[in-house]
Amino acid sequence: MAGNSIPAFMQKLIEEKVKISFSPLVLAAFAASIFVFLLCPFKLLQFICLGFFSVILFSFFWALVLKSNIKIERNTKALKLACKEKSEITFTIKNFSPLTAHVCYYFDSVPYFYIFDEGNKGVTALRPHEIKKITYKVTSQERGLFHAGPVRIRTSDPLGLFLIDTEIPCPLEITVRPARIKLITEVIPGFPQGNLKINNPCYEDITMRRSIREYMNGDEQKRINWRASAKFDSLYTNQYEASFDAPFFVFLNLAKEDYDLHNRGYYTEKAIEIAASIVEKSRVMRQQCGFAAYGTGFPYLPPGQNQADYILDLLSLIKCEDGKLSYSPSKKFLPQLPAGCLFFEIGPEEVEKYFLKVESNQENINTSNVGIMKKINLGSKLEHKAASEEDIEKLSVKNTEGAFHE
Repeated sequence: MAGNSIPAFMQKLIEEKVKISFSPLVLAAFAASIFVFLLCPFKLLQFICLGFFSVILFSFFWALVLKSNIKIERNTKALKLACKEKSEITFTIKNFSPLTAHVCYYFDSVPYFYIFDEGNKGVTALRPHEIKKITYKVTSQERGLFHAGPVRIRTSDPLGLFLIDTEIPCPLEITVRPARIKLITEVIPGFPQGNLKINNPCYEDITMRRSIREYMNGDEQKRINWRASAKFDSLYTNQYEASFDAPFFVFLNLAKEDYDLHNRGYYTEKAIEIAASIVEKSRVMRQQCGFAAYGTGFPYLPPGQNQADYILDLLSLIKCEDGKLSYSPSKKFLPQLPAGCLFFEIGPEEVEKYFLKVESNQENINTSNVGIMKKINLGSKLEHKAASEEDIEKLSVKNTEGAFHE
């Protein structure tokens, strides 16, 4: 109903938890000045009480104006960073009032993070209509999803009689992704005409002409650029871009029973970091990427474009799952993968091999010599496909015979 509705500005102040506090001495002095002003017959004393009353009233209205005109805004609503890496958090304090906040204390709540130089809190002054940008650096030792805010602001009138204490929500979602590690992801050409360059004429894309050169003995006639040859009165041959694509598919084994109890936490975390490194490489190389895991929610994503960021967010939150891996990932997912797909499997054995490479201070630690990249046998894939087609044919024959008998 209209009679019970709360004004918009009052509702906003309630949501932001704005309050003005003052000392009991201020209230006592205010009451005493009114009492003396009304009962004392001396004009000088009445004038002093009236001045004191005016000062208190002026300070109150100063605090009231500041209370409703100091705002906080963030430059972004979401932040993504890698574990153990520094990142900056920025927010802006805006004073929209024509009055000055001579002393303004701010504090940004960022739990579970290490904050460098305690930059999330400090004291500043705000001139009328001034905008001040606050930036500080943070880091996290654990991956996951975190939230920053609210921002607390404390200021007062010039005499400090009325204290303004404000909590402004301005939430910030912080996604901490797995830490970056030293791992080289090797890529084997999958199919031609893609985003990756290669010096192999087998992968030339005839729709992407790179340049022309003078004709050499043995060049095919279909490669001759007849327009350029007629213009310069000499034979010239087209040269094309050679490129390929290699879709990625990453399987992550986080079954608790597959890892030893004494190093389960450390090894599973390293497995997640290895998977994140491979997914990040697919994003840099603009390749399709798919993902599956024996972990929280048992996620499965077939290879697709622009999925790397989503997979990295999954890896930020994924955890171990009870049980033991009882199937071969390559055999299970092989029929669902596109041609030329690179299959990466990360489990306890691969993590152990990675640690051995790191302990021996080897420089060339890649997905091949660690055993993460699995070789896909095309023959087995065709056999599996043929077997499935044969099962479908048997099922259709069985259904036809059943219908005939009916």
